[in-house]
Amino acid sequence: MSILDDLPEAIAEALDDVFRDGVLKVPGEPTSDGQGGWIPGASTSHPCKALVDDYSDMRRATAGIPAHDRKIIILAASLSVAPAVGHTINAEGRDWQIVALSRDPAKATWEVQGR
Repeated sequence: MSILDDLPEAIAEALDDVFRDGVLKVPGEPTSDGQGGWIPGASTSHPCKALVDDYSDMRRATAGIPAHDRKIIILAASLSVAPAVGHTINAEGRDWQIVALSRDPAKATWEVQGR
């Protein structure tokens, strides 16, 4: 076991008071409606700690990030599942659709592009 394995927990503990309660909503498996269409399955909710922030103007310009998208940082140690594109995160009183995400090298946080 490496010292790097302990980083996500240490960072989560240090930043717990800064981050706010959030909920990651994972969509359920769709089921057939019997008429050739699909009914979305019930989503599952996973509590987490998240913080909503803005992208810098430089990053928006170079990455082509729309002005209405926000950067949401999630403490990885606060989640029991990995977020994915298509999931929804409720942070700071609003639902955000995840359109892109990445994880920092220490695997302590997820950076989500929310729309």
